[in-house]
Amino acid sequence: MPLTRLLALGLPVAVLLAAGCSGDSGELNVAMPTPPPGAAGEACRALHDALPAKVMDGGRRELTHDSVLAAAWGDPAIVLRCGVELPASMRVTDPSKVGSEPNDSVVVNGVLWAFSKFDGGVRFTTVYREANVELTVPKKFAEPAAPLVDVADAVTRTVPVTLDVSNA
Repeated sequence: MPLTRLLALGLPVAVLLAAGCSGDSGELNVAMPTPPPGAAGEACRALHDALPAKVMDGGRRELTHDSVLAAAWGDPAIVLRCGVELPASMRVTDPSKVGSEPNDSVVVNGVLWAFSKFDGGVRFTTVYREANVELTVPKKFAEPAAPLVDVADAVTRTVPVTLDVSNA
Protein backbone atom coordinates (compact mmCIF):
# COMPACT_ATOMS: atom_id res chain seq x y z
CA MET A 1 0.00 0.00 0.00
CA PRO A 2 1.49 3.38 -0.97
CA LEU A 3 2.62 5.69 1.81
CA THR A 4 0.21 8.44 0.73
CA ARG A 5 -2.71 6.05 1.10
CA LEU A 6 -1.53 4.98 4.58
CA LEU A 7 -1.23 8.63 5.59
CA ALA A 8 -4.67 9.39 4.17
CA LEU A 9 -6.19 6.52 6.18
CA GLY A 10 -4.28 7.39 9.36
CA LEU A 11 -4.97 11.12 9.36
CA PRO A 12 -8.73 10.89 10.07
CA VAL A 13 -8.04 8.44 12.89
CA ALA A 14 -5.50 10.83 14.42
CA VAL A 15 -7.93 13.74 14.11
CA LEU A 16 -10.71 11.72 15.76
CA LEU A 17 -8.40 10.69 18.60
CA ALA A 18 -7.31 14.26 19.14
CA ALA A 19 -10.89 15.51 19.10
CA GLY A 20 -11.84 12.96 21.74
CA CYS A 21 -9.26 14.26 24.19
CA SER A 22 -10.67 16.38 26.96
CA GLY A 23 -7.62 18.59 27.28
CA ASP A 24 -6.82 16.99 30.63
CA SER A 25 -3.09 17.06 31.06
CA GLY A 26 -1.01 14.26 32.51
CA GLU A 27 -1.06 12.58 35.88
CA LEU A 28 -2.24 14.62 38.82
CA ASN A 29 -0.55 14.50 42.22
CA VAL A 30 -3.23 14.45 44.93
CA ALA A 31 -2.48 14.30 48.65
CA MET A 32 -3.94 11.01 49.82
CA PRO A 33 -5.82 10.90 53.12
CA THR A 34 -4.98 8.20 55.65
CA PRO A 35 -7.12 5.17 54.79
CA PRO A 36 -10.09 5.19 57.15
CA PRO A 37 -10.82 2.00 59.11
CA GLY A 38 -13.94 -0.15 59.07
CA ALA A 39 -17.20 1.09 57.60
CA ALA A 40 -15.70 4.41 56.47
CA GLY A 41 -13.06 2.60 54.41
CA GLU A 42 -15.71 0.32 52.91
CA ALA A 43 -17.81 3.38 52.01
CA CYS A 44 -14.82 5.00 50.28
CA ARG A 45 -14.19 1.86 48.21
CA ALA A 46 -17.86 1.69 47.21
CA LEU A 47 -17.90 5.40 46.37
CA HIS A 48 -14.84 5.06 44.14
CA ASP A 49 -16.57 2.33 42.12
CA ALA A 50 -19.76 4.44 41.79
CA LEU A 51 -18.16 7.75 40.72
CA PRO A 52 -19.17 9.20 37.36
CA ALA A 53 -16.89 9.13 34.32
CA LYS A 54 -17.34 12.90 33.90
CA VAL A 55 -17.86 15.85 36.22
CA MET A 56 -18.79 19.19 34.61
CA ASP A 57 -17.89 17.68 31.22
CA GLY A 58 -14.35 16.97 32.44
CA GLY A 59 -13.12 13.41 32.02
CA ARG A 60 -11.37 11.37 34.70
CA ARG A 61 -7.74 12.24 35.36
CA GLU A 62 -4.93 9.80 36.01
CA LEU A 63 -3.49 10.20 39.52
CA THR A 64 0.15 9.63 40.43
CA HIS A 65 -1.04 7.36 43.27
CA ASP A 66 -3.75 4.91 42.25
CA SER A 67 -6.13 4.83 45.21
CA VAL A 68 -9.81 4.33 46.01
CA LEU A 69 -9.50 7.40 48.26
CA ALA A 70 -9.20 9.95 45.45
CA ALA A 71 -10.41 10.85 41.99
CA ALA A 72 -10.16 13.89 39.74
CA TRP A 73 -11.82 15.25 36.65
CA GLY A 74 -10.98 17.96 34.10
CA ASP A 75 -8.31 20.63 33.84
CA PRO A 76 -8.04 22.50 36.14
CA ALA A 77 -8.96 19.46 38.18
CA ILE A 78 -11.99 19.00 40.36
CA VAL A 79 -10.59 16.71 43.06
CA LEU A 80 -12.48 14.29 45.29
CA ARG A 81 -10.92 12.72 48.38
CA CYS A 82 -12.71 10.25 50.63
CA GLY A 83 -11.91 9.57 54.26
CA VAL A 84 -10.61 13.05 55.03
CA GLU A 85 -10.74 14.66 58.45
CA LEU A 86 -13.49 17.20 58.91
CA PRO A 87 -11.77 20.61 58.69
CA ALA A 88 -11.46 22.37 62.07
CA SER A 89 -13.64 25.23 60.83
CA MET A 90 -16.47 22.75 60.26
CA ARG A 91 -16.31 20.84 63.55
CA VAL A 92 -19.19 21.31 65.96
CA THR A 93 -17.74 22.31 69.33
CA ASP A 94 -20.96 23.34 71.06
CA PRO A 95 -22.89 20.19 72.10
CA SER A 96 -26.20 22.04 71.70
CA LYS A 97 -25.39 22.51 68.00
CA VAL A 98 -24.91 18.78 67.22
CA GLY A 99 -27.29 17.82 64.44
CA SER A 100 -27.62 21.32 63.06
CA GLU A 101 -26.49 22.41 59.64
CA PRO A 102 -23.20 24.33 59.53
CA ASN A 103 -23.53 28.04 58.69
CA ASP A 104 -21.61 27.69 55.43
CA SER A 105 -23.37 24.70 53.95
CA VAL A 106 -25.46 23.62 51.00
CA VAL A 107 -27.67 20.59 50.38
CA VAL A 108 -27.34 19.17 46.88
CA ASN A 109 -29.54 16.24 45.89
CA GLY A 110 -29.93 15.22 49.51
CA VAL A 111 -26.25 15.48 50.47
CA LEU A 112 -25.25 18.09 53.06
CA TRP A 113 -21.93 19.74 52.21
CA ALA A 114 -20.13 22.26 54.41
CA PHE A 115 -17.88 24.57 52.43
CA SER A 116 -14.96 26.91 52.85
CA LYS A 117 -13.45 29.26 50.31
CA PHE A 118 -9.73 29.55 49.68
CA ASP A 119 -7.59 31.38 47.13
CA GLY A 120 -7.84 28.58 44.58
CA GLY A 121 -11.59 27.92 44.81
CA VAL A 122 -14.02 26.23 47.18
CA ARG A 123 -13.63 23.07 49.26
CA PHE A 124 -16.84 21.15 50.03
CA THR A 125 -16.93 18.41 52.68
CA THR A 126 -19.85 16.11 53.42
CA VAL A 127 -21.32 16.36 56.89
CA TYR A 128 -22.91 13.56 58.94
CA ARG A 129 -21.77 10.72 56.66
CA GLU A 130 -19.96 7.47 57.51
CA ALA A 131 -16.89 8.85 55.70
CA ASN A 132 -16.10 12.50 55.05
CA VAL A 133 -15.98 13.18 51.31
CA GLU A 134 -14.21 16.32 50.13
CA LEU A 135 -14.64 17.92 46.71
CA THR A 136 -12.29 20.76 45.80
CA VAL A 137 -13.58 22.94 42.99
CA PRO A 138 -11.22 25.43 41.26
CA LYS A 139 -12.30 29.05 41.07
CA LYS A 140 -12.59 28.67 37.27
CA PHE A 141 -16.18 27.51 37.81
CA ALA A 142 -18.67 30.37 38.08
CA GLU A 143 -21.02 28.22 40.19
CA PRO A 144 -18.71 26.18 42.44
CA ALA A 145 -21.52 23.98 43.80
CA ALA A 146 -22.48 22.76 40.29
CA PRO A 147 -20.00 19.80 40.33
CA LEU A 148 -21.70 18.50 43.50
CA VAL A 149 -24.70 17.55 41.35
CA ASP A 150 -22.53 15.12 39.38
CA VAL A 151 -21.19 13.29 42.47
CA ALA A 152 -24.12 13.55 44.91
CA ASP A 153 -25.89 10.44 43.61
CA ALA A 154 -22.77 8.30 44.11
CA VAL A 155 -22.33 9.70 47.63
CA THR A 156 -25.99 9.03 48.48
CA ARG A 157 -25.80 5.42 47.25
CA THR A 158 -22.49 4.48 48.90
CA VAL A 159 -21.72 6.63 51.94
CA PRO A 160 -24.36 6.11 54.64
CA VAL A 161 -25.80 8.99 56.62
CA THR A 162 -24.86 8.99 60.32
CA LEU A 163 -27.27 11.75 61.33
CA ASP A 164 -30.35 12.76 59.39
CA VAL A 165 -30.66 16.57 59.70
CA SER A 166 -33.69 16.74 57.40
CA ASN A 167 -35.97 15.77 60.30
CA ALA A 168 -34.12 17.65 63.04
